[in-house]
Amino acid sequence: MNNKRRTILSAALALLAAASLLGAVKLPLWHLRMEAPQYKDQEALRVNVFAGSMSGDLREITVLNQYIGVHIPAVLPQASWLPQTLLAVAVLGLIAAVLPLRIRREALIVVLIALATTVGFAVFQARQQMWDIGHKRDAHTKLARVQDFTPPFLGTTKIAQFTVSSWFGPGAYLIGIAFALQIGAAVLHHIVFRHPLSPPKGEAEGEGCFGPGQTLTNHRSEALA
Repeated sequence: MNNKRRTILSAALALLAAASLLGAVKLPLWHLRMEAPQYKDQEALRVNVFAGSMSGDLREITVLNQYIGVHIPAVLPQASWLPQTLLAVAVLGLIAAVLPLRIRREALIVVLIALATTVGFAVFQARQQMWDIGHKRDAHTKLARVQDFTPPFLGTTKIAQFTVSSWFGPGAYLIGIAFALQIGAAVLHHIVFRHPLSPPKGEAEGEGCFGPGQTLTNHRSEALA
């Protein structure tokens, strides 16, 4: 693959990464499922977490949580910043994809760092909040003696009579795809930057237009002989 094609492909990957982030804002990032003897199969309680909101059986879960002293916020802390940040990173990716070559590499790296920082902080904040849900509880509820717990970020665990499972949603996978595409764009541009376009065939050093290993001086000497 020549450098021109690498440059075009690098820009295309950056554009696809930006599009993936735009899609991630609209799709669920994370799912939670709670199953118990009275909530089996299709009756199991579900929660869908988006970048800026939640949906699902939130009212039913809120009622149940009153018995074990758990308080789930109606609005997640991430909702105040995550959608806007993902959109901003997507816009930065679009800008980086069309910048001049001499500064595109640095711009792509900045976008990559911004995306990694955004995802890392969102995960940290989510894990901390999940710990708070199961440990900072009301001590005066009917089932306050239920042992402190941490809902699973990924996987399945048993909490009282509930089996709680969680897994990534399509929005999270789109963010992962965007991250991979952004890395690919940066790597391709790095190759182009380190290996500029080579001179046309037959005009490399020592191989001028007079033939392999023949210089202008040699050509003149042969002409005078």
